[in-house]
Amino acid sequence: MLNEEYIASGILELYAAGGLTEAEREEVERQAAQSPEIRSALDEACAAMEAYAGLYAQTPKSGLKTRIMNQLANEETNVRTLPIESLREPSTHKQRNYKWMLAASVTLLLLSGILSFYFYGKWQQTEERLAGVMASERLLAQHMQHTSLRLQQQEETLAIVRNPNFEQVKLKGVEANPEAAMLVYWNPGQAAVYIDPVSLPAPPSGKQYQLWALLDGQPIDAGMIELTEEKTNLQQMKNIAAAQAFAVTVEPVGGSATPTLETITVMGKVGS
Repeated sequence: MLNEEYIASGILELYAAGGLTEAEREEVERQAAQSPEIRSALDEACAAMEAYAGLYAQTPKSGLKTRIMNQLANEETNVRTLPIESLREPSTHKQRNYKWMLAASVTLLLLSGILSFYFYGKWQQTEERLAGVMASERLLAQHMQHTSLRLQQQEETLAIVRNPNFEQVKLKGVEANPEAAMLVYWNPGQAAVYIDPVSLPAPPSGKQYQLWALLDGQPIDAGMIELTEEKTNLQQMKNIAAAQAFAVTVEPVGGSATPTLETITVMGKVGS
């Protein structure tokens, strides 16, 4: 018999509950001595039996001894008045049947409690493992969703960059911000505008960058710029049907109706 089959047979639990004959107990101990796996399972069953016995152990009430002694004294008085026939001991066969039934009942009761205690612990362990697996699956699903979204955004960016209908306008830093730079992708036919804030410095606290389209010297609000850590995505701005140049200024959060000229950070002409 394989170790797994031997362990699953329930004989180790019977050993722990004291429900085996001497020969059967010797056989279990022989198997445990030959197999570390069976030894571990036997120790676990014995530990479960001890835990169960300790869990349900009760201390006798203080008056129990007095009641038992009084009852024995009454029974002794009654026995003296019984006929001789009533004092005869029951047959040996009936005694043996009674002892066997009592031992079997106690063994089954203990075994039932042990198995309940054992499988309850196994059930708790299984639930904890299941919860861990479900949490891992949720994290994996979120990661896959995030990766899929990033891939989709990158594909959209690539499609715009490669689209010949989009004109790339390079915005360079002014004298006060020579290191700043930005790209504008503008499709005049669709009036679509996308930006790539390649190298815009972080704006001051309480301020935000605003894009402007310049036409015949007049500024047209093209929307607020959101700076993010994601450097591979393009940000869609307001539609601009006609423009001669684009510029970026620093404005209060939410934007301004007209640009603050002294805060121009980058600018560039269409077609340059």
